[in-house]
Amino acid sequence: MTTILNKTVRFSIADSDFYFKKIMIKMLLENPFNMLLNDCNNGHELISRIYRKQEDVFIIELFMPVLSGLEAIKFIRKNNPETPIITYSGTYQEDMAEILEKIPNIYYCQKKSNIIKDIIKGQITSQDFDYQAYSESWKKQPLAVQEYMNRQKQNQEELSPTEIQLMKFCYEGFSNKEIGEKLNLSTRTIDTYINRLTEKLGVKTKLHLIRFCVENGYYNSSM
Repeated sequence: MTTILNKTVRFSIADSDFYFKKIMIKMLLENPFNMLLNDCNNGHELISRIYRKQEDVFIIELFMPVLSGLEAIKFIRKNNPETPIITYSGTYQEDMAEILEKIPNIYYCQKKSNIIKDIIKGQITSQDFDYQAYSESWKKQPLAVQEYMNRQKQNQEELSPTEIQLMKFCYEGFSNKEIGEKLNLSTRTIDTYINRLTEKLGVKTKLHLIRFCVENGYYNSSM
């Protein structure tokens, strides 16, 4: 696998999920050494914007409309066998994994922003991330995912309309004070509600709560 020796990481991303992509870009650009080159909605947009080899890493959703991530990866690899590509899907796809294993410098992972960030930070730039160990656990993901989904479903079924509304307000960028004003509650009460909600969902911070909201589709909830 290719390792980037300098600190600057120039990346292009292609993902049809606007909200996940927004979270992903925001998270990566928190590091001042990361630089976004192309923000694309599908594989066709990505390959049409590649004029010369300038990316340090490509971040590509595996399943996209117009031109899939796999087809975009194959196109890139025709002229560029070296630049690392991180591709991802919601659940482990054994048939896709077998195809991707035959393509050089590919990192296949779960569609989780923190995992993608860890691969860039710990594997591509410094080799501190044990991708092989992660990959082995990723292969066992279907059973783990089912158990996780069962737990998530139970937690989500227990979410009240107020809790879902709180998450949406957090996602929309409102401060705790502003949320309190909207709900006619004190800031201290909102602080308590959010702390209880993060504990209930097993997340650590308000940012993690926003990520949970996006990755589980609550930002689009009508509740």
